[in-house]
Amino acid sequence: MDIILSSKKADKTIVEVEGVGGYYTWSSSQFPVLSQKKVAAGLILLQPRGFALPHYTDSSKIAYVCEGECIAGLISPEDSKEEVVKIQKGDTIPVTLGTVSWWYNAGDSKLAIILLGESSDEYTPGEYCFFFLTGAAGILNGFPNEIIAKSFHMTETESEKFMKDQSSLNILIKVNEGIPIPSPSHDAKCKLVFNLDGAKPCVEAKNGGVLSSVSGKNIALLGDAGLSANRVVLECGAVLGPIFTADSSVQLSYITKGSGRVVIVGLFGKVVLDTKVEEGELFFVPKFFPFVVEADEGGMEFFSVKTSSKQVYGELSGGEKSIWEAASPSILEASLNMTPDLTKSFKSKIAKGSVIAPPSTA
Repeated sequence: MDIILSSKKADKTIVEVEGVGGYYTWSSSQFPVLSQKKVAAGLILLQPRGFALPHYTDSSKIAYVCEGECIAGLISPEDSKEEVVKIQKGDTIPVTLGTVSWWYNAGDSKLAIILLGESSDEYTPGEYCFFFLTGAAGILNGFPNEIIAKSFHMTETESEKFMKDQSSLNILIKVNEGIPIPSPSHDAKCKLVFNLDGAKPCVEAKNGGVLSSVSGKNIALLGDAGLSANRVVLECGAVLGPIFTADSSVQLSYITKGSGRVVIVGLFGKVVLDTKVEEGELFFVPKFFPFVVEADEGGMEFFSVKTSSKQVYGELSGGEKSIWEAASPSILEASLNMTPDLTKSFKSKIAKGSVIAPPSTA
């Protein structure tokens, strides 16, 4: 099966409400690699006091706050306890399949959250399938009034009003100022939230950029979900890679700021993608395919999710974890067809390098 890897912006609007916000996705029809590799992406935009009604989906994902601040609620079917957290720019939070979540813009500016993760092949492969609890598209609307009355211990008159009142709501609404939003829990935030923007970088290269990651080591729930994430900031002209996912996982990345170039190499050294990417676009990296990301003059930032709870990469660039650095000099000499002196020089330069390279190492 051919894999089409061209980068894309969200092309499908699930809902858009003036003055409230919208929810957008990447359709599998326009970006078929999503359905082929069972991954998905969604983008939530909410204006101040905008509220996404409680819902659950058929897949696990990681949410990353691109801008703004939010109060979010999560209710796991396993314990039926509502965990309320306040999240802000740079925060990540896992949302596992079947977990009910709601999202509220608690700030005074636009809220933008990108959600990346796996997708189920049961209903719409490559896209998240939403089950809203309430509202015009809510699941309650599908049940007969007399069933609702019995299930919720109401009279039929009470259930009729109950259904009428909630069924007029859109799936995104603006909350009235008089309705108090639950207070966030510090304990829940410590358990569920990890800030990638403020985390100590795993890689930091002078004049090059930084790479920060979150995995099951930081948030236990990510181990259960089988996902991990990283954030890369590249300065003007800096390069990440070449690297490849070395644990049979795939990677889905969203450009949060700036622009640059992505090059992916597949089997037998064939270039499968060489394209310009910019803010708001998504690109996909197949398992084991080495790739490079190069920032334009204005720099570039992107958020990525891997379908593994571990951050395991094979590094084909410089640095102490480089495969070139680990290889014996005689193996490099034979494999690269170099003289002993050139091999020694190559090893020396690799040792001084990093997986992120500045625009010039001279």
